[in-house]
Amino acid sequence: MEKRTQRRVVRKSRKIRKNTFVLLTMALILCLGTFAMGAQTGKTTKTYYESVEIHKGDTIWDIAAEYKMDGEETEHMVDAILELNGMKNTNVRAGESIIVPVTTEI
Repeated sequence: MEKRTQRRVVRKSRKIRKNTFVLLTMALILCLGTFAMGAQTGKTTKTYYESVEIHKGDTIWDIAAEYKMDGEETEHMVDAILELNGMKNTNVRAGESIIVPVTTEI
């Protein structure tokens, strides 16, 4: 092989190694950044259950809106209340008591 050809092969090999190193370094930084962001948003929550007495004019939707976590949709809380209490619909009467899940961040 000529010296010129050998130099070209060596240069190309170095370029490939350099590009591979840069690509792997960027991938590592991206992975570590994603991991760090995930660790920051992971919040610990605690759920307890509270008995709530229904008063005249109360609805499941009002109670769900009052007891839901910040950022949680009221509809999800309504579904949780219905399931927890074995209810098929949102009809309630004054004097009844229902159990409501209350989730708080620790």
